[in-house]
Amino acid sequence: MKKMMRPVHKVAITRPLPSVVDTKVRLLEAARTLFIRKGFSGVSIREIAQEAKANSALISYYFGDKEGLFKSVLEGFAEPLNSARIKQFDLLERKADISVEELVTAWVSPMFLQTMASRSNPVVSLSLSLSAEYEKLSEQIVVELYDDMNERFLRLLERCLPNVSRPSLVWRLYFLVGAALTASRPKAKSVKNLSKGMINHKDPQELVAQLVQFASAGFMALEIKTGKHII
Repeated sequence: MKKMMRPVHKVAITRPLPSVVDTKVRLLEAARTLFIRKGFSGVSIREIAQEAKANSALISYYFGDKEGLFKSVLEGFAEPLNSARIKQFDLLERKADISVEELVTAWVSPMFLQTMASRSNPVVSLSLSLSAEYEKLSEQIVVELYDDMNERFLRLLERCLPNVSRPSLVWRLYFLVGAALTASRPKAKSVKNLSKGMINHKDPQELVAQLVQFASAGFMALEIKTGKHII
């Protein structure tokens, strides 16, 4: 007798729809890649959406606009940097005596020792890109991302240097930021040429040591009174 074969029912396999989190992550990853490669103005909303395989309208829905998306990307890089600085500030604050060199190292080292493994510093690449194109937005983002951390840094500097005025400390912090951005540039052929090849600008330990020494001396410098102003 022939056995009766039961009909085989094919089960349709449906893939789960991507979650909101997955879509936001894809948009952030696509934006991060494109912003670093092309700068802020060189990337369009449509291009980011295509890279993320998402609807371009979702960028407005999740981030407001391209500026909001750019800020979210920069926050992703800046928050771990600021957290590392704050942790070191916490440790120093508990000490009875702290030196300016220790404090400046706490500000400088996370910027280089945690990012120099890559060819370029993404925080610097993105910040310089925006500063060159949209100064107002750049200032807004800098205030929102860094002012709280830098306020903490300045308060500790005031503890170390009670004889240096707050305005002078702010100026010197401003100069430190400029020096750090310059030192973060991935290409620095002039450093190699001027040092006759004796400086390896890609060595993060050497870079941090030199920048800390330079900046610490600047913070500790005596103020010069000229008329109504102290410099």
